[in-house]
Formats: sequence, structure tokens, C-alpha cells
Amino acid sequence: MKRIRPLVAAAAALAVAPGIALLPALTSATPASAATYCTGTSLISDRLGLFEVRVPTIGNGTGDDDCQLALGNDSVAVARLQIALNECNSAAFSPPLAVDSDYGTLTQEAVRKVQAYWGASVDGIYGPQTRAAMAWPAAGSDGGICTTVN
Repeated sequence: MKRIRPLVAAAAALAVAPGIALLPALTSATPASAATYCTGTSLISDRLGLFEVRVPTIGNGTGDDDCQLALGNDSVAVARLQIALNECNSAAFSPPLAVDSDYGTLTQEAVRKVQAYWGASVDGIYGPQTRAAMAWPAAGSDGGICTTVN
């Protein structure tokens, strides 16, 4: 295994040479099924930089919001999504969700309805596109101020 890595590195270096396209053959794309799931929450700035908003992220306090939530996830990130759905997006669905940290069929259906309401692709999976489309409660506002994020 240790000898293979230098060979791969040498082959990748050769791929930079004009007219040689070896690099794509040496690498593979990450399949969509290998998405990184949100497991925590972080405060980020809203779109206008006026408020802080707590959103699902990869780990707590990382600010890395390039993650997904889907059927079967169970974490504080799901609870944060459920709070935002109830406090700032309830015009799209009813009744309100139980904030139980479980991304079950009711949360999935609420996400689908919110995606359709805000004009995002409808798949029932929370990800960067859904995050940017939906409204979020400003931190500390108890849903009194809803805003958007990038």
C-alpha cells in the first residue's frame, strides 16, 4: 500500500502534462448517497448581516452548514430544523411539528411543503438549497423575527 501512493502521486503529476488526461481515471467522485449529515448547530449571520441565526451544521459550533438531514436522522440539528419550520415557515404546513429531534415522515412532509412554498426543489431532504430558501428565527427572538441565510 505504501508503494502505491507514490505511484499514484507520480501518475497524477504526469496528468498535468499537456494532452494527458489521467487524473480523472485516478480519482472518483463522492456518491450522492455519501452525503455528510448535520449533527449539531451553529450561529451564522443572516443574509443581510443584521441577525445571528442558529442552523444545522456538521458538529456544534463549526459553522459548516454544507450538510443534509433526511428521513431517519435523529439529532439536535433536526430539532433546530423543526423549531425553524414551526416558528417561521408554518404558513406552508399544519399542524405544527413536535420538536422531538426525529426526522420522521411528518418532518419530511413539512420540509417538502416548505420547499414547494419557497420555490426550492422538492425532495423532502434538508440541505443547502432548502436552508437558503426557508426562513429562520433570529437567535433569541423566540420566532418574533424571521430572516433568511445564504
